[in-house]
Amino acid sequence: MTAIDRLSPLAPAAALDSARGTTAVDAASRAIGDIGQRVLAWVGAVGGQAPGAAAWAARAGNDAAGFVPDAGVLARRGDVYGLNAIAGELSARFGGTPTQEGDLLRALEGVARGAMVQAAGLSGASGERQIAGLSAALDAAQGAPAGEGMDGVIARIDAAAATLGRQNGF
Repeated sequence: MTAIDRLSPLAPAAALDSARGTTAVDAASRAIGDIGQRVLAWVGAVGGQAPGAAAWAARAGNDAAGFVPDAGVLARRGDVYGLNAIAGELSARFGGTPTQEGDLLRALEGVARGAMVQAAGLSGASGERQIAGLSAALDAAQGAPAGEGMDGVIARIDAAAATLGRQNGF
């Protein structure tokens, strides 16, 4: 996608990946599922226990295939969860504006932050206990009274971030 494509009110000409969801609820659910898997992968990589990874894959219906925690990215203080890529992909798919993509990125960061507090804080717990907060966030996103399109995706991911924030006390 070029900068000119981003200025157009029309969706980009690229074909949508039907496996990744074409509705707001599907796209938000997949993004939250990916973030959960990435957070659990990092908890396991830094020496914590991540028994919830298998339970989360079964619950969220995806496994963030191809994601491997990269200590080099962490050392550079980079995007360790790949949130910029997720936001860019969803923005391209739903024809989001740069402002919407920024709003989406902030919502994704809220989900990742809340998920990390949940997963790392419960790293010694059972798999089901470790993902209980993530499951509640996924349910909140799926049940949010939001429309379709980019605004619907953002609203659903915001609902998930708010749920995790309430659970974590922030």
